[in-house]
Amino acid sequence: MNRVGLSSRAGPSKAVFNPLKIRSTRLPQKLSGVKSVSHSRRTLKVSAVLSVPPNDKGMQMIPEGTPTWGPGTPEYVAEWRRNLDLKAWGSEMRALERELKQNQDQEDVKHMKWVLTAANVCYFAGLALAGVCNPMSGNPIAAILMSTAIFARWTMVGHHVSHGGYNGQQVEDDGTLGRWHRKSFAKGVQRRVVDWLDWMLPEAWDVEHNNLHHYKLGEAGDPDLVERNLESIRDSGMPYWMRYAQVAGLALIWKWYYYAPNTLKEMLAFNKAKRDKNSKLAPVENPFEATGTHPASMEWVVKRLITKGDWKPMAAMMKIFAPPFLYTYVLAPIPFFLFGGVQMGCIVLANMFLADIITNIHSFIVITTNHCGKDVYRFETTVKPKSDEFYLRAVIGSVNYRTAATTPFHPKDKPAGPLGEINDFMHGYLNYQIEHHMFPDLSMKSYQKAMPRVKEACERHGIPYVQESVW
Repeated sequence: MNRVGLSSRAGPSKAVFNPLKIRSTRLPQKLSGVKSVSHSRRTLKVSAVLSVPPNDKGMQMIPEGTPTWGPGTPEYVAEWRRNLDLKAWGSEMRALERELKQNQDQEDVKHMKWVLTAANVCYFAGLALAGVCNPMSGNPIAAILMSTAIFARWTMVGHHVSHGGYNGQQVEDDGTLGRWHRKSFAKGVQRRVVDWLDWMLPEAWDVEHNNLHHYKLGEAGDPDLVERNLESIRDSGMPYWMRYAQVAGLALIWKWYYYAPNTLKEMLAFNKAKRDKNSKLAPVENPFEATGTHPASMEWVVKRLITKGDWKPMAAMMKIFAPPFLYTYVLAPIPFFLFGGVQMGCIVLANMFLADIITNIHSFIVITTNHCGKDVYRFETTVKPKSDEFYLRAVIGSVNYRTAATTPFHPKDKPAGPLGEINDFMHGYLNYQIEHHMFPDLSMKSYQKAMPRVKEACERHGIPYVQESVW
């Protein structure tokens, strides 16, 4: 797997992951607004919707007021943009989204519960084997089973439920909200423990991911902008093998190291901004403000404590880490220590730790790599949610992996066959990244239905739609 970080989508290319050298040797493409783009040690003023120039004379500018889509667009803009009827595209995608939402029913909820049941079976099977499968002796079966479950509960259940993918099927006639409604799911300590006990705070994930990432995709306001977040590694000047080693190390721990503190930072910043506008709300302190536009990380938290004597960021993180830590490394292993002795208890602890490491690696592979690459656009201005360009950015700002519709033996009368379901499960349903960015609040089953239609529409409108193997 070798996807190169964020740059251009100039034409057909095999996407490769290389976060260490994000800037492509081809000219970057950026949408909306006149901004500076660094390329080949030159700084050029370019317009948002510039494409790669038709010759070797360098990048050209689109004058102010010149159309950036459709008729009237300069000849040096990519042909697909010159031929695109953006309004027709947007109308078609809005209609598709309405149709998919209207057709969701209890079958979608049953599908999600099937995913949860599969996850629970994996977890408790792994836990039952955790005392006998010794990873220190080369037997990681228990850890793999538990990791698969942890991965599924995050990327499939927690992720899609917290987006509101099942809201329409979770409101009773009297207005009571069901367990799988985003307003009730994993909210508060008790529900967090029952619904989604992970290293990130669910309320913080809701702000950072569901709001900021999805509605500022590829913009400066996107907290998960890979190009910016890995800038310190890319521009470090270290030998490439050391940079690759750093990224490999990040993949091992990124949920604890990056997601947990950064989601909390963004939630506190959001709540503080609300408090500034409404003095009736309780005061909010954000101990991560000193990070500025850079993401918060546990490295920053530790350095802040050691160099500044500032304990507040660490204290905030300990509150978030406490519930999953107590369960994973105290409550779950205790029975094994009591009934199997110290050796068995230590084997269980090793399995618990390895399960977290494998989850980090698995999720890093299927999340980070379809948000970066030569064939992924960056955007210099904001866009209105659900606008024509919003749907377009979702396509050219992300990448799909193999989906149910593209697996062998796919039944013609169903969105997915058995092999397709297994494929999607192992990808965490994050192989539908394009459709998910277009329609964030749909069910997993709806993404299976949407993908062939979105891809066909892109081909018809001439919009680049990148889909390839995760490897």
